[in-house]
Amino acid sequence: MTGKSSEDRYPKLSEEMDLDEKWLPLLDYLSTFGLKESHFIQIYERHMPSLQINVCSARERLEYLQSIGVKHRDIKRILLRQPQILEYTVESNLKSHTAFLIGLGIPNSRIGQIIAAAPSLFSYSVENSLKPTVRYLVEEVGIDEKNIGKVVQLSPQILVQRIDVSWNTRYLFLSRELGASRDSVVKMVTKHPQLLHYSIDDGFIPRINFLRSIGMHNGDILKVLTSLTQVLSLSLEDNLKPKYKYLINELRNEVQSLTKYPHALKLVFRPENSPSP
Repeated sequence: MTGKSSEDRYPKLSEEMDLDEKWLPLLDYLSTFGLKESHFIQIYERHMPSLQINVCSARERLEYLQSIGVKHRDIKRILLRQPQILEYTVESNLKSHTAFLIGLGIPNSRIGQIIAAAPSLFSYSVENSLKPTVRYLVEEVGIDEKNIGKVVQLSPQILVQRIDVSWNTRYLFLSRELGASRDSVVKMVTKHPQLLHYSIDDGFIPRINFLRSIGMHNGDILKVLTSLTQVLSLSLEDNLKPKYKYLINELRNEVQSLTKYPHALKLVFRPENSPSP
């Protein structure tokens, strides 16, 4: 294999770019993570300079990521989503971002998972972007500072989204639609920060309308969403509707008991408690 030219080893990539022989060691190294020629073309189209990194530099950076808990199997997915990570130096970027995550109270054992879930966080400045986002979550949203680490573990993407827009639109919607207090929405975000990613039109409204259709009033819906916010993420057709029918028909619960005791829904609406087909 080492004697073959770049055209022989990566023919399609050679057609896409002027593939210099000196980049072959990098491609061969990245291949050890399961990347194939089609993946290199994706990376080239997304961010060409990432394929022109010295293999020794790439190895140092990827070995560092693995040393802090990123799994070998996750490297491929990270590179396809954020190929620029090959350009981020260990000393001036990777270590400072890792220290930032640890400073939030995230255990060392979870750092690798956070990075695999949101590799783009390395492209954001710690001082000018990530820390201000955390400040906004604490000072403007109202999340208790001691819960920030837990919130980030539940939804790492919260660090890299426009949190002001996503928070304000969803808080205003829940406030107007259900009469939700700020405290109740903060509880929802703390328990299930993914709700800041959910679409209002396609996520919130259909599920709220479903809960109304089974006899729940706004106060009842608010109790359910505060205690089990992930209801907003469950499929109506594949999860909520069949589980509700199971609860009513098989367990013989009445709608009135569900609206009075929304925790009854909690037992059935958990994803692991699907009724048998």
